[in-house]
Amino acid sequence: MQAIVLQGYGGPEQFSAARLPEPVPRDGEVLVRLRACGVCYHDVMARQGHFPRTALPGVIGHEMAGEIAAFGPGCSSALPVGTRVAILMKDHCGHCTQCVRARDHLCENGAGLYGEAVPGGYAEYVAVAERVLVRIPDGVSFEQAAVVPCALGTAYHGLQKVAAVQPGEAVLVTGASGGVGIHAVQVARMLGARTIAVTTSAAKRDFLVEHGADDVIVSHDLDFAAEARRLTGGAGVDVVFNIVGQMAWAAVLKGMAVGARHVFVGNLNAAPVSLRPAHAILKEMSFLGTDGVTRAEVQTLL
Repeated sequence: MQAIVLQGYGGPEQFSAARLPEPVPRDGEVLVRLRACGVCYHDVMARQGHFPRTALPGVIGHEMAGEIAAFGPGCSSALPVGTRVAILMKDHCGHCTQCVRARDHLCENGAGLYGEAVPGGYAEYVAVAERVLVRIPDGVSFEQAAVVPCALGTAYHGLQKVAAVQPGEAVLVTGASGGVGIHAVQVARMLGARTIAVTTSAAKRDFLVEHGADDVIVSHDLDFAAEARRLTGGAGVDVVFNIVGQMAWAAVLKGMAVGARHVFVGNLNAAPVSLRPAHAILKEMSFLGTDGVTRAEVQTLL
């Protein structure tokens, strides 16, 4: 099969086209002929070497959709060959404490994202566990389905489940013009919130408004707290969906309302943050994290 192989850490020149053996599905696995694979910023960071668990040489990519091509031994074959499927970002065991609690995205026995220790979607075929397949409904394209578990699913789980966004609340999204960010803007609006999108690029203002942002803050240096407070009449925002991480930390702290929730989604520079406990205590703020999406949520979103 044809594949794009990451040969080493660095720039795009580390990718090369190669012909690899078609994977053979093992017990409980399904061979999927891939029709679409999204390029996530996580892929960019993996290529740059920020995630040492990424195998080299290897095939990255975790936003995958395609058609069932063959079954390995031990599969239930509930979905026939040719069925259009989206693939979860990572496998889960189905029997650990987290899986039993329907939090399979936090599986205690998981092997990490596809495209890290195990081959991913920059190829014509991939072999994955049968349990990570979700049928794509009619009317949904491969391209749309491929990004549901990651870009859309991360936004949905983080805002609807973790942050528990309520109608009328003000939700601020950092890194709003990226893949997860633009979906977060739309999910927040779907949940009835007022959406405030933060971007470092003035050229992306119209794009964000067209996709549901009520307000857009263009801040090249991520110093946006005063503007966030001005937009909320001085109160501050109720929810921060922080995709950028530490680089936006000082501003989001100053821009949060009493009782606000902050959700860590990404941390682009992998740097720690500093927090005085009194800051959270006196204003009853909550600081949360989110990691992916459950299988049930992916089914709902599709």
